[in-house]
Amino acid sequence: MARKQDTEHRRHRIKTVRTAVGYQARAFRGSNAVGDTMSGPTEAAAILGVRDLLDARAAELRARRGPGGFPCAEEVREALVMIRMNKAQEAMLQAHVAAPDFTLTATQLAQAAGYEDYAVANRQYGQLAHDLAMEMDWRPVEETNGVTTWTFTLADDADKDARKRGEDVPGPWRWRLRSEIIQALGS
Repeated sequence: MARKQDTEHRRHRIKTVRTAVGYQARAFRGSNAVGDTMSGPTEAAAILGVRDLLDARAAELRARRGPGGFPCAEEVREALVMIRMNKAQEAMLQAHVAAPDFTLTATQLAQAAGYEDYAVANRQYGQLAHDLAMEMDWRPVEETNGVTTWTFTLADDADKDARKRGEDVPGPWRWRLRSEIIQALGS
């Protein structure tokens, strides 16, 4: 009878099974298989093969990160598959993608999810951004009162150039979806 073992590496669970000729191992994120199945004469060898694959993929994606170290569209796409969004988060992200110039205010994001209060939308969209950032092993540098503003994982200040020039920007804050997010979503 085959003996099954599990181990963890890079937020992945590596499952192994003993076969008639050695061991096989494969990485999973939740129920999603990631990468190839590796074989080895020992369990440790099979696991090492999977770890090497995961490490090589992570290094490849890190080498393709853009300005400020932000993940490329392919890394974003892979991470989006791995995280779970609730219906409100999905609605906000879909509205953001469909918005003119990919730009919305927090109030507009709230309305897209059926919320009356933008504070609830901020929490939901911020949680989505946090989950995505954690999956990509990336952290935005922007903070508010010493607290990371996770929404910068998904979007930037649409008026940042005007603010840098010292111009007065009337009206509410506007979020412009990052180009890597837009590309990852195929828009």
